[in-house]
Amino acid sequence: MSTEFPLKRPAVILNGFDIYESKTRLCIVGSNESEGYYRVLRISRTATELKKMVEGDASYTRESVQAVVSGIQSSGMKLVVSNVCGILGFVRFTKGYYISLVTGRKPVALLGGHYVYHVEDTRLLSIAYRPERSDEEERCITRFKNVDLTKNFYYSHTYDITHTLQRNVDIWNKCSKSPQGLSDWTYHSMFVWNYQLICNATRGIGLSAEWTVALIHGYVDQSRLSIFGRDVYITLIARRSRIFAGVRYLKRGVNDAGYVANDVETEQIVNTMEVTSFDMPYGRPFSNPYYTAYVQHRGSIPLFWSQETSGIAPKPPIEINVRDPYFVEAGRHFDSLFYRYGTPVIVLNLIKTKERTKRESALGEEFSEGLHYLNQFLPRGKKIRYLAWDMSRAKKNRQEDVLAILEVIAEETLTLTGYFHNGKELYSNYLKRRTAGDMRAQRQKARRQTGIVRSNCIDCLDRTNAAQSIIGKVALAHQLFELGQIDEPYLSFNTDAAMIIEEMYHDLGNTIALQYGGSHLVNTVQTYRRSTNWRSHSRDIVESLRRYYSNSLLDMERQEAITYFVEKSMFPECNPAQQQQAERHLFDGVGKVVSRPNQVGKPVFRKWWTTLGDSGNDTDSGDNEAQNSLSVDEAALAQDRDGYWNEYYRPHQYTSFDGLFIGNLNSSASLHANDSISSPFTDRSNIGQGSRHKSSHANFNMRYVQREPKWLKSNEDEYADPTLVSRQEIYDRVSAKTVAPQKLEPMGIGGWITDGITTPLQEPQVGQTEMDEYTKYVHQFDDLQKWI
Repeated sequence: MSTEFPLKRPAVILNGFDIYESKTRLCIVGSNESEGYYRVLRISRTATELKKMVEGDASYTRESVQAVVSGIQSSGMKLVVSNVCGILGFVRFTKGYYISLVTGRKPVALLGGHYVYHVEDTRLLSIAYRPERSDEEERCITRFKNVDLTKNFYYSHTYDITHTLQRNVDIWNKCSKSPQGLSDWTYHSMFVWNYQLICNATRGIGLSAEWTVALIHGYVDQSRLSIFGRDVYITLIARRSRIFAGVRYLKRGVNDAGYVANDVETEQIVNTMEVTSFDMPYGRPFSNPYYTAYVQHRGSIPLFWSQETSGIAPKPPIEINVRDPYFVEAGRHFDSLFYRYGTPVIVLNLIKTKERTKRESALGEEFSEGLHYLNQFLPRGKKIRYLAWDMSRAKKNRQEDVLAILEVIAEETLTLTGYFHNGKELYSNYLKRRTAGDMRAQRQKARRQTGIVRSNCIDCLDRTNAAQSIIGKVALAHQLFELGQIDEPYLSFNTDAAMIIEEMYHDLGNTIALQYGGSHLVNTVQTYRRSTNWRSHSRDIVESLRRYYSNSLLDMERQEAITYFVEKSMFPECNPAQQQQAERHLFDGVGKVVSRPNQVGKPVFRKWWTTLGDSGNDTDSGDNEAQNSLSVDEAALAQDRDGYWNEYYRPHQYTSFDGLFIGNLNSSASLHANDSISSPFTDRSNIGQGSRHKSSHANFNMRYVQREPKWLKSNEDEYADPTLVSRQEIYDRVSAKTVAPQKLEPMGIGGWITDGITTPLQEPQVGQTEMDEYTKYVHQFDDLQKWI
């Protein structure tokens, strides 16, 4: 397979373009942020052969380009498009060629001084002077534009948002050891939605990588926690896979290459702003120790299954189309997860387990059987952890606290996978660990996340997003603790910090639901708080009807547009058939092919995996990085830093504080502008009720003993059937960690008398003693069967 398939990340960034035209030629003048480096691309509008389309591609300085631009203008060429923000690539339909341009953008996040932009406006520019558009050509253009690039498409000129932060650090270390240096850096093409358009430009026409930008599709959001004048930034990046992409009922399960539908990687980055750049304060690339990150994954159940939507049933029956006794495609999927995230892979399956008419439960049984088969060949300590929990049933059970159970699951999985911290352990945290009984030495290396939590329900929308929201809240507490912002790794639901992360995940879930299901979320975290009212139920009905309408009438049109954009927009000269074969391979981020024995040729049924990921939990970020960085091309590194500096500070433009992105960022300080309590970690539910209630969540000793949870581990690390982990067993673990009940106000005080009477009836507060007594009463005859 050709190693040209990886998309190279440009060493020099072009982020401003002017396009001139005449009847026979297009001239594109591109410049970098500092306007000290220029390139001029000349494209023939009359060439019939693809390779002869580009007539010239040369680089210039600021002084020399002025003469070139003057010559272009004096030759009669007129400016047709100015201030273009980026070029997405080239596309051809039935006849002519077109250039896809980004003509408007808006910053939505700031990471290490690098801006992440949302696409605000685009334009499809014809290369032909007067294109002859047949009816078929018009239909193709309409279908192509039906993928609205102004909705949830993002890019960055100077930061690779196709990879996670941890992966970017790893790639930098690999590039620093390579003779080619930064020129070996490649995008993660799985998340590059304009992959085929870039291939048309680079492989078809022969342009260099710096002419194009890579788009991701999903969701990007950033908020700021104001902690007594110090700022902590929370960034969410959701990356949707372009492979096997589509809408809900038309893209289900897995394809033959192991890619699942609705595959979304969610990264949660938390950092303080002592210094802005990733490279400060030590001067080495990615040496900033004030960054942490945690990654989750969601995706459809990796089996061949579908739902027939031709009828009028709001919930079509689920059909397992192919029953593979060797679960080859599921193995390919988990092989990809092993490579991308390491081990352990923890599967949190939230579908229903008991139904009168089997729908979801039948799929869950097949999934459990598949994991049982795959796990029997994995070595000990590397097996897939599986937890099947009927979240819908737990919601209907008044005895079970859904959010508390999810918090326990999040704590235990976070213990297994860890999270990324790009620096050594704080000495204060080390002392707290020793006080808690953990006598390990202070960590001097960067902490790594090894493994992933893979959540799914049937659609990977409502229940999955609620679960990921709680996992994100728990991870946020640990990230803030790692950075020294809180004394214990726990956040109450009623703090500003928890409310902000919950709102961010709610917006993320709504965005993914619109992209995949055609409507907003039906069930949110508020649904599982048992605090919903009649208004929320009416909203649920409306969203359900809207989703049904979208699935019934609009899905086919949307699916055709997505398929055309991401699968059928490549030039025939670029060999799409070979590209499909290339998607069966993995690239390590520096352009090297990683062999996957189960992806090519005859499937392997026993050793179905390629790699089990990182063996250690730490990576050295000390002297080795300084030594390795010496092998990097200093000129390329200087250009990269200059591009970042000029984009962030914009010394050639007038800027005001009112117009700065960080000045208008959503902040916790704006939630309570007139409140004297400015800490985002104060439990707002207890304000005015005396001192803060200490909850049993703050059991510090329990949190710092790094033990593997028993309910995620079986004897000798063999595969555990999910039924062995009963709901009662999980609930017993929750009982010791549930938040202490809040003190109720006397009836009639602080509100209407009727509220004082009805609120305790609608939302009863049960004490721990009463709960233990009731549990003992319910289970008093459990052992009676032994004696009969």
